Amino acid sequence: MKKMLMRVLVACLAVSAVSAVSVTAMAQEVVRITNIGRGYFAGPLYIAMREGLFEKHGLKPEVTFVKGGSLAFQSVFNRDVEFGILSYEHVLTGTAQGRKLVSVFNVTDRPLNNIVVNNELYEANKDKSIAEKVLALKGAKVGTPSAGGSGEKMLGVLARQHGLDLPKDVELVYLGTEAASYVGAFQTKTINAAMPFEPAGVVIKQRGLGNTLVDLMNGEVEQFRDLIFMTLVTHPSLIAEKPELVRKVVEVFVEAQQILLDPERGPKIMGAEFSTMDPDANQQAYDVVKQIWSKDGRMTLAGGKKVFEYLQPKGDEKINFEETFTNEFLPKQ
Repeated sequence: MKKMLMRVLVACLAVSAVSAVSVTAMAQEVVRITNIGRGYFAGPLYIAMREGLFEKHGLKPEVTFVKGGSLAFQSVFNRDVEFGILSYEHVLTGTAQGRKLVSVFNVTDRPLNNIVVNNELYEANKDKSIAEKVLALKGAKVGTPSAGGSGEKMLGVLARQHGLDLPKDVELVYLGTEAASYVGAFQTKTINAAMPFEPAGVVIKQRGLGNTLVDLMNGEVEQFRDLIFMTLVTHPSLIAEKPELVRKVVEVFVEAQQILLDPERGPKIMGAEFSTMDPDANQQAYDVVKQIWSKDGRMTLAGGKKVFEYLQPKGDEKINFEETFTNEFLPKQ
C-alpha cells in the first residue's frame, strides 16, 4: 500500500511539474523588437537575450534586424513590432512630420560612429584641427551604414559647420552594418573613409587598413556629448494600451545595461555574441563602445534639445520635447 501511495504521489508531482512548465510557457507574452543591423551598440539587447532576462519577466522576445533607422522607425510606427532600437534623431524627425514615437530608454548618449580613414589620409591629417580633418574628406568615398542614418547625419552636421559641401564634395557608399563589408571596401579601395558602427572601426585598425581620424565616441566633439541618442522606442498608443508591457521591457533593458557595463561580465558576453572576432578585437570594441553606453538609460530635456539643435528636423509640426521621450518606466531615483 505504501509503495502504491508513493507511486501515486510521484506521478502527481510529475504532472504538477509539467503543468507548471506549461503554464509558465503559456504565460509568456510575445514582444516583438526590431534592431538596426548587428552593431555593438545594441549590447543590452544581446545581453538580455543571452541571459534570459525577457523570460525572467514573463516575456518571449521575437527580434528582427533591419538595414537602417528609417525601416526600424516604420516598423514601430506601423505597429508591426512593439519596440525598436533606433536613434532619437528619427523620433524628432518623425515628430516634426506628425508621426510620433516615444523613446523609453536611452541606450547610448553619444553617436555610434567615428570617422575612420585609410592610412594615407590618417597620416596626412592626424595632427590637424577637427575642421581641417573634416575638410580633408573632400573627394573621399565614405562608407556609411544606410541612407539617412546616423553616420550620414553626423557627417552632414560636421560638413555644414566646417565648409564641406554635401553631397557634392563626398561620395557616399552605403555598406550596411557588418564589419566585413567595411574591411572589404577598404581592402579593394572602394572607399577611403567611413562612419561605420563598431566593431568595424576596431577591425579596420587591427587589420592595418586605417585609423580613427575624428573620435566622436570619446567626446572629442562637445556638441555630440550627453545626448539622447540611440534609444528603445515604442508607439504612444502602446504606452496607453499596455503600460505594464512597456515597464517590463524597460526593466529588462535596465538590468541588461547593468550587466553590460560590468567589466567582468559585459566583455565576456559580448565576446560570445561576436564570436567570429578574436578576444583582443572584442575587448577593444567593448572599450570603445563602453564610452557611449548610457549609465542608467535616463534622458534629459537638455540632451533632447542638443539633438534638435544640430539636426534641425524639417516639418510643420511643433515639437513638444516632453512627448518625445519619457523616464516614467525607469526605476525611481
